[in-house]
This record gives sequence, C-alpha cells and structure tokens, in this order.
Amino acid sequence: MTKYAHKSKFDNKKNKAKASWLTFFYVGNTDDVFSENIRRVFIINLFASVGVLFTLPLGIVSLIEGKAVLGSALILIAFLYAMNHIYLRHTHNHALSGNFVIYPLYALMIYLVYTGGVKGTGHVWIYCIPAVSLFLNGMKRGMIELGFFTLALIITMYFTNSHFAEFGYDPALKTRILFSFIVVVFLSGIYEYSMSRFNQELKETSAKLKLVAYTDALTELLNRRGMLQRLEASSYTSFHLLLADVDFFKSINDEYGHDAGDYALTQLGKIIQTSLSEGDLAARWGGEEFLIAVCDCAEPEAFALAESIRRRVEEYEFAYLDHKFRMTMSFGVATMNETTSLREAITLADNRLYSAKRAGRNRTRRS
Repeated sequence: MTKYAHKSKFDNKKNKAKASWLTFFYVGNTDDVFSENIRRVFIINLFASVGVLFTLPLGIVSLIEGKAVLGSALILIAFLYAMNHIYLRHTHNHALSGNFVIYPLYALMIYLVYTGGVKGTGHVWIYCIPAVSLFLNGMKRGMIELGFFTLALIITMYFTNSHFAEFGYDPALKTRILFSFIVVVFLSGIYEYSMSRFNQELKETSAKLKLVAYTDALTELLNRRGMLQRLEASSYTSFHLLLADVDFFKSINDEYGHDAGDYALTQLGKIIQTSLSEGDLAARWGGEEFLIAVCDCAEPEAFALAESIRRRVEEYEFAYLDHKFRMTMSFGVATMNETTSLREAITLADNRLYSAKRAGRNRTRRS
C-alpha cells in the first residue's frame, strides 16, 4: 500500500471522528445549512456539555473532601445538564432546553458565592453568567435577569452569613467582585447588542439577496431560477404550465425604444399576476417569455386561464410617454404529472407555444 493510500485512510478516519463529534454537539442534526435554530441547538448543547465536564469532577472532589452538600449540588447540576442533552437530542426544543441551562446555573452560582465552593473560590465562577444569560435570553430579557441576579448577589454577599469572613478575605473583596461583575455584564451587553444588530442586518441582507436571486427585477415576478426552485420544491404532483411569448416584441423595441419595451413587460407582469389565483405562480422565463404554473384545476380550466390572459393583453392599450400601442401573446399549455416530468412538461409547453406561433400567433395551443 502506498503512502498516499495510508494518508487517505488516515484522513477518512479523521473526518469520521470529526463528523461524530459534530453529530454529538449538533444532537443528531446533520443539515448542511447552519440556521439560527441549529446554531442555538449547537451552542446550548455545548453549554450543557461543558457544564457536565466542569461540575461533575468538582462534585466528586467535594464529596471526597467531605463536603456532602456542595458535592451533591454539583453532581445534581451535572445530572440535569446530561439529561438536558438527551432532551435536546430528542426534541431540538432549544427554548425550553436553554432554561434548563441558565436557571440551574443562576442557583448554583449564588450557592457557590454563599458557601465559598471549593476552598473559598466559588465566587470566581460567576463571570460566566452574563455571556450565557444574554445568549440564551436575548438582550432585553437577559439584562433584566442579570439585574435580578446582581441583586441576589448583593444580598448574598452583604446581608447573609457568607463565607468571606470565614476565609479571611479583605473586606474590599466583596465590592471588587460586585463592580467587576457589573463591568463584565456591561461589556457582555455591548457585545450582545452589536452581535444582535449584526445578525439582524445579515438576515435582512440575506433576504434581499435571496429576493434578487429568485425575482425578476423588471416585472417583480419570479425569474427562471425562482420558478424552477418553487416548482421542484412543490408538494403538488400535478400542475399545468402556461408558457407565453409576446408576438413581434422586437418591433416594439425598434419602433418605440427599449424603455417602452421594458414598460410593456412591466405591464404584462401586472396583467398576468392579477389574473392568477392564490397558490398560482408566474415568472418571467426570459426576454419576453413568461411561464405560469397553476394547481388545483383541470386542464380545461388552465386553458381557459391562458385564453383569459391572452384576451386581456389583446384588449389592453399600452401608453408610454406619447406612444400608444397594442400587443398580443401566444400560449402553449402542458401538464406535469406522474408520467410527465417537469422538464418534459416545459418542453411540451414550448413546442405548443411555437405551434401557436406558426398557426398565426395570438392563440393558445394545448395539443
């Protein structure tokens, strides 16, 4: 076996190991698209897994040192986080799962501040709270809960018999802990706000780009890519395709100019769109061609729709600046079903459209 074959086998094993870890943290979700929901599932599961890795060993150490209450509390949190992973794997309910992460964490942090945790170091863990709270709850709810947590922190440190005197800490330590925690909350808030604004702008930009990618800018109908995507993703197993082409469109551009031609296409888009029922689709298929897809109707009804649009266009007077003109369209109708694929139906409609053209234009052919 060559060294390249050995390297290939090693790479395959490494990729499989990476995939298994990703599957663990994605709790079984193998979607390629990293959506907001998948991102939250991933990070919440990561929080829960890290929580188990930290609280379980510390709980065992506390039990060994004879701190039964602290050890039991840490092991209980580890158990809750482990159960949370199982729940998240089966439901992907990141909203409820996030509550199982943050609220036990609030309680654990207050408990550690009150008791001192392991060797009086319990208070050092509270700085993880702001980032987790703001991520899970968002800016508004997260800041409100952090306000209540800070109040609980003040009460625990200043108005209860906490561990600070027991371990001989400087009296100023409480104030330093409180102020540094507030600074971390403030910085985490700034970061979360900037990230939420960035994510919102990213979503809006993505939506605009998707709209541009699937929509014809001139007519505001779907473009070819958008129509194919919608048809291929449709749950319908049968629909009728109406392929239309403007008769002698070149003469409009030649006589009145391309701006007049663009205006005419825009008006045609409006005529077609207002002729359709809810659920029907229309696209500018290319140039002066339009493709219409209709569902939940019989073939004679699809033919009647094509004829209705054809007559509306024939009777419409286009007026652009000082120019007034009329146009006609020819249609080819075909049906996609269990025996005729989408591509085959488009080809049939195209052939029938050119049959209508050869027969004299301004007419509809379905056979």
